[in-house]
Amino acid sequence: MAVASPGPAEVIARAATPDTLFPQGAEIGTLSMFGVDAVVAYRQQGQECERRARAGMTKLNKLHVLELLMNLPLGESVALASLGDREKRVLRQVPNGALVRHDRAVVREATHPLRVDLAVVPGSSWTAAKEKAEWFTPFCARAVMVDRPLRRRDDAVMEAEFYGIGLLVAVGRDVEVVVPPRPFVRRRHTAAGWQFLEEAYNQLCR
Repeated sequence: MAVASPGPAEVIARAATPDTLFPQGAEIGTLSMFGVDAVVAYRQQGQECERRARAGMTKLNKLHVLELLMNLPLGESVALASLGDREKRVLRQVPNGALVRHDRAVVREATHPLRVDLAVVPGSSWTAAKEKAEWFTPFCARAVMVDRPLRRRDDAVMEAEFYGIGLLVAVGRDVEVVVPPRPFVRRRHTAAGWQFLEEAYNQLCR
């Protein structure tokens, strides 16, 4: 009886030690985004996930809704009279559980449900996988995992170090961290970044 080869998520989860590729306590899952299937290390924000479950909150993934919520301070009452006509129209599209509605005010309760620490894009070559990994640049640290010995290894290492993209080589059950991924530094909070986390949450945690 043939034994199935381990998938990329299994290889990374088994071979990568915490604090080498991802923080201790991170979970591993597969995320399909931008037409790319990536293995991601992520950490759920427990209190927010529990709050959403209690509230029966539905998907929060519309960009214009997230833009509105970002402009509302978390946990603070905002008078409806202070909102513009467009904001009031968008307010009607906010799913239940994302905010508390009063007669003349609203209070935002929703925040990021998880953090994605790293996206690893598997591929047969550094060049092809690197291009796909770059889609994750605004959102988390990135890495490429090549499933065969590297061709032009020195060139790949130089490029990986320059772009800050981790370079992993998987051979059988072993993973060599040739170049560690550069830690992700969030320069600013955006609605697009929040939307990325919501899509990750919908795929990984629901």
